[in-house]
Amino acid sequence: MSINSVLEENCLRANPEFILEPKYNLEEIKSNIQIKEKSFEELCKKTFQMYKAEEVVLSFNGGKDSTVVLHMLARFFQKDHNLKHLKILALFITDPDGFSEIDEFVDDCSKLYNIELIKMEGTIKQALERMCRERPLIRAVFMGSRRTDPHCQDLKTMQPTDPGWPVLMRINPILEWTCRDIWQYIYVYDVAYCILYQKGFTSIGNKKNTKPNPYLQVAESQTGRVLNYRHAHELLDNDNLERAGRV
Repeated sequence: MSINSVLEENCLRANPEFILEPKYNLEEIKSNIQIKEKSFEELCKKTFQMYKAEEVVLSFNGGKDSTVVLHMLARFFQKDHNLKHLKILALFITDPDGFSEIDEFVDDCSKLYNIELIKMEGTIKQALERMCRERPLIRAVFMGSRRTDPHCQDLKTMQPTDPGWPVLMRINPILEWTCRDIWQYIYVYDVAYCILYQKGFTSIGNKKNTKPNPYLQVAESQTGRVLNYRHAHELLDNDNLERAGRV
């Protein structure tokens, strides 16, 4: 199955009208994405010189950021003759309070990208500890962290885990990407993404700590009653508001 195949109802295809609006220059967008892709490929080359494919896992939560990393990693695997016949190893940490849309999207992605999906319960630390016990070969993990995420202000592109955590090399390929970069990549490559982003969610945790972003509300003019929410990409120039839906 091609990585550009159409998925099921819990994911969406990109809308080309977004990047074809007059205020956006398609060639500039493509140029920006190509520069970032080149940087990603260089980091991948360095990573797979240091580690074997079976020693590297992708931390995948079904959100837009890790979806972009998965898509770029799949493209890199397809281009590399040593990797193109191998499956991407991905870790998905399940949550009893998680969104069913995320769970179903992750399962769809495991088929679309032909990844070997490892599902673990618990906190991030607990899941990594269990993964390292059951998969002792794993030594490095690709992350979808961005500079504007909590506790990522001082993070490096390649950085070992902190003391007290399982010993892994964290690889952060989109650390300097903005929300705009993420959505532009999604739209340029027609990347499938979770349907929750169409419903006003911009940063997705679980049902207990995540709501649609209040800055994307569409309200009735007279009563103020919330009618619906605009698409997440409409917040692409406001990275500082991306987590406004977290509680």
